[in-house]
Amino acid sequence: MGESDQKTGHGDVRRILQTRFGFSAFRPGQERLIRGVIQGGDALGVLPTGGGKTLCFQLPAMTLAGTVVVVSPLISLMKDQVGRALAVGLRARCMTAMDGQGEQASVLAAFEAGDLDMLFVSPERLATEGFRRRMAGVKISLLAVDEAHCISEWGHDFRPPFREIAKVRPLVAGPVLAVTATATPAVRDDIVKVLALRDPIRVVTSFDRPNIHWAVDATPHGPQRVRSVVRALRGHQRRGAGAAIVYAPTRSQVVSLRRVLASVGLGAEAYHAGMTPEERKSVQERFLSRTANVVVATNAFGMGIDRGDVGLVVHYGFPGSLESYYQEAGRAGRDGQPSRAISLVGRRDWAVPRGFIDRSFPSPRTVLRVWRRLETVRRAQGPRLRGRFVGRFEADAPSLRWLSRLGAVRGNDAWTRRLEGEGAHLDGEEEEGALAILTGREPDLSILRAARTDAHRRLQAARRYTSTRGCRRKALLGYLGEVPQWSRCGGCDRCAGSGAAPAQ
Repeated sequence: MGESDQKTGHGDVRRILQTRFGFSAFRPGQERLIRGVIQGGDALGVLPTGGGKTLCFQLPAMTLAGTVVVVSPLISLMKDQVGRALAVGLRARCMTAMDGQGEQASVLAAFEAGDLDMLFVSPERLATEGFRRRMAGVKISLLAVDEAHCISEWGHDFRPPFREIAKVRPLVAGPVLAVTATATPAVRDDIVKVLALRDPIRVVTSFDRPNIHWAVDATPHGPQRVRSVVRALRGHQRRGAGAAIVYAPTRSQVVSLRRVLASVGLGAEAYHAGMTPEERKSVQERFLSRTANVVVATNAFGMGIDRGDVGLVVHYGFPGSLESYYQEAGRAGRDGQPSRAISLVGRRDWAVPRGFIDRSFPSPRTVLRVWRRLETVRRAQGPRLRGRFVGRFEADAPSLRWLSRLGAVRGNDAWTRRLEGEGAHLDGEEEEGALAILTGREPDLSILRAARTDAHRRLQAARRYTSTRGCRRKALLGYLGEVPQWSRCGGCDRCAGSGAAPAQ
């Protein structure tokens, strides 16, 4: 994209929307956010799933001289966003822990030469001294923080490195934009505070999705629940209501459920984090190209999946928070057509999300015990933690992740891959080399305690939603900080008078 295209002026955003993106009008909230950052102001946007958050940093990249740096939490999401940016003519790259040294060097060279309109990085990358030195020599026209709820200790996907983003503010010539689909009022305030946004424009569109019918079915695990899924999918197919996604809590449930569906003539793809990147990409492509219309998946499926005709989302087990549920169920009905979000819930289901909480937020006592073991190693052998030594701490990956986030351990990309399960095998150089430095800094576990407590609070809110005898839509919106002006919506199993028993 040439320089003349980049400096198009503030008044041309609607023309760019039509000519470059093919849209006749902005979605609610988009234009205000885009004009705000183009004019140099910080902004916070809370737009619903499918509300067009990506456009809010793509379009400014077409008008502002310099590079838009986007902080994103997931490698798969970054790669998808790069693909979308390239499709509309933007020069975009990403840097991830999975990239080889040659690829990373190529991206950095293009970044420093000013040859990129957009660069996508993780918060961990942004925190490194090396990357910050590179940033200092580049004109950053906008710093965009995607999935900004990860900043907040009160958010459902809290990532401590997100809280370090504000430290790069002196290196950024332009404004800061934070966007997310799900943020309670407390999370919004925390985002503004932690990012040190300056008198930001706040755009919070309605969370209500009136075309989605919300339902919870109290069904125990086993054959009865499987039959409920089969009935839902067959009814959906009879109505000719488009694609369907079935979310299951675990990989094993995804595999077994997909096998059962195939045995009764319901073809479906499986998708989970245990598949290779190539296998996951293939499933995504078949789903987006409409070659496949039903996917059974863990919550690994969905980020960057923009298919408008999803008419049914079934949860084989309820997620650990209402934010996650709203985000996943909200992948239905993006085309505005009537759609359904059905959750199958039983009394014993809650052990799974409790287990996820324990793995994501291990007890402070456990983390402290691992830190003390590492301190013994540091005093005896020095601060460098070699690859061949890491295997002795394999079972402590959740604690090691938190120790890395809290500054007690400072690791390289191979360390990150190892902890995130993205690189189980190290090459010979990595096996003998230092993957991490033990800093000797005792971790401040108050952050972990707060995050763990809040995760359990969100789980209790999810349980209350499934068992409410009142309007489901009103309960969901109320949790997200929106106060409906009605008591019965007519678009959920409670208000439609289905007579379904409350889930436990």
